Amino acid sequence: MPIVKLSKEKYYDKVYGCWLGKNAGGTLGAPLERIWGQEEMFDVWWYPKLVEGGVPNDDLEIQLVWLQALKDRGLHLTARDLAEYWLDCILYNYDEYGLHKTNLKKGLQPPVSGWYNNWFKDCMGSPIRSEIWACIAPGAPHIAAWYAYQDAICDHAGGESVYGEVFNAVVESSAFLIEDRVELVEIGLSAIPENCLTSKAVRTALRAYLSGLDWREAREKVKEVAYSPVAQYSPINLGFQTIGLLYGEDFGDAMCKAVNCGWDTDCTGATVGAIWGIIAGRKGLPREWVEPLGDKVVVSKGIRNIHVPADLNELTRDVCRIGEKVLSFFDTRVRLGQVDDLSMAETVLRGSVERVKELWGREPNRLDFDLVAVKASIVYLDGPVLLPGKPSMFSVIVENTRPVPVSGTVTVQTPGKWVLNPSRTQRIRLPAGGRVELKFSVTASVNDINTSNRGTVEVSLDGRPGLLRLPLCFVGGFRWLVSEVFRAPLSLDACFPPEEDAGLMEPGEGWRVVSWPENTLEVEPFFEGKPGIVYLRHFIYSPETRRVVLGVPNNGRMRLWLNGEMIHETHRVVPLRPNYGGDGSNYTTAVLKRGWNHVMVKLLRSREPLEAHFTVADAEWHGGMVDLIRCKLPWE
Repeated sequence: MPIVKLSKEKYYDKVYGCWLGKNAGGTLGAPLERIWGQEEMFDVWWYPKLVEGGVPNDDLEIQLVWLQALKDRGLHLTARDLAEYWLDCILYNYDEYGLHKTNLKKGLQPPVSGWYNNWFKDCMGSPIRSEIWACIAPGAPHIAAWYAYQDAICDHAGGESVYGEVFNAVVESSAFLIEDRVELVEIGLSAIPENCLTSKAVRTALRAYLSGLDWREAREKVKEVAYSPVAQYSPINLGFQTIGLLYGEDFGDAMCKAVNCGWDTDCTGATVGAIWGIIAGRKGLPREWVEPLGDKVVVSKGIRNIHVPADLNELTRDVCRIGEKVLSFFDTRVRLGQVDDLSMAETVLRGSVERVKELWGREPNRLDFDLVAVKASIVYLDGPVLLPGKPSMFSVIVENTRPVPVSGTVTVQTPGKWVLNPSRTQRIRLPAGGRVELKFSVTASVNDINTSNRGTVEVSLDGRPGLLRLPLCFVGGFRWLVSEVFRAPLSLDACFPPEEDAGLMEPGEGWRVVSWPENTLEVEPFFEGKPGIVYLRHFIYSPETRRVVLGVPNNGRMRLWLNGEMIHETHRVVPLRPNYGGDGSNYTTAVLKRGWNHVMVKLLRSREPLEAHFTVADAEWHGGMVDLIRCKLPWE
């Protein structure tokens, strides 16, 4: 059985180097970060803004939350554990962070929380959090990847970003044993599907490097393969990160080349710095880059309820203590001790990475539960949303893990007057190793659907101890009124009859009622492929007066009314970016009164298909508010 030996001294040195590099790259790139990518490259070769301790950055500080979770919960950390720490410890709600936290608050669990109603599941929120998993699993990329997967599905399930975090964790874990950067990239690529866009972007950068192209030419090749105007789009950034890693002539040059490619500059710089820091170790990093930042651990006000290490020495020692436990407990081929013997490193790493492929086929709409006697799953076949009068399909899967046959019942409990088909209790008989899938549908009227609707699935086995009930949660959709489409004049300044209903708290004439499952305003079919203007009306019940951010992010133009007053219109046409905080054009702060509030949106479609969303968030931290009623109309 091949093993490698890693001295505790070198392990400590490399973990320390990882955090130094992470801090340096993040500090380098943070002042250049934008919400949109730009064609022009940056030209920085030193810190644009130097702050002692570095700039607080979610890239690093969320990993301190994960460190706290490891201390509290132990090595068997899962996505469900991390979900609780998202709600307890992380206040900010950037992009996917806010959207998935709203899902958690409504009762959805990972991976469904990261998959449903999350436009940003292909963005950089999770690839930037990989180092903690690599550092507690040095030379054991299959363990690092498993942790990274649990992390990523909280807020990116079903997206490219899951592959991005797995790739980074595998590269960083492997960097504890080998230094060849080309080989590291190739090992990382073997851990993700070849046909995913993340793989294509990274392979494009690798081919450009191996074929002798200039790094600026490599940037253009990556853009051709994985372009997005959104600066935080994960695949293009993984490609730029790879350019910095491969083309870098030294630590500073590598970070600068990644950052100068643009897009999510703090993230690419930080990851390249971390990888280089693991390879070189603390002792191998240039003083001119790391000494100005010092050893302090700096966090923002957005992090709470954790112990923040006093310095990088304390952080590194905490991580190494957990890493020793991980390597001893799990099936790894790495032995920590007093000497180094890395002669079998490549064999060990290749064998480890093969096991990562087990993660590829997992479904983002499926919840899995280990009930000891059996394994059980809930699969949201039509998603976790219920719309009035429309059946929503789900299935319950039960697998017998015992060496003998089992029998029993599966009972589904649904809220209120919901109609369940077939009947709520079904008998099951399973041979040893057997499996059964039971399909159900639920239907409810608008009066019986709430923002969050919680039921249960109970598996009861004959002659066995009682089992935990499984949570079955459906969320309500969003109820809207839609006008007819007006063709001319094609101008926001043109006033059409629906504007007379801007403050109407009744149905009005000529409006059709629709329910949409997500924040997306599905209006494009109404235009029938032609330019026009459409009006939408929406009602929000707030239990108290509160200050909010209202947004109608879209790729055209819009006007927005609240309670009969026009409060905003598009400043300029920008690409779609439907988060809670703003896109610089289609968002405004407002005050919801206590009780029912009336929203009207006017959307202008020109020649291109119209994409639009509607968001509402609190004005302080831009978080979703689950006590608002938006799934029904005031008169329903």
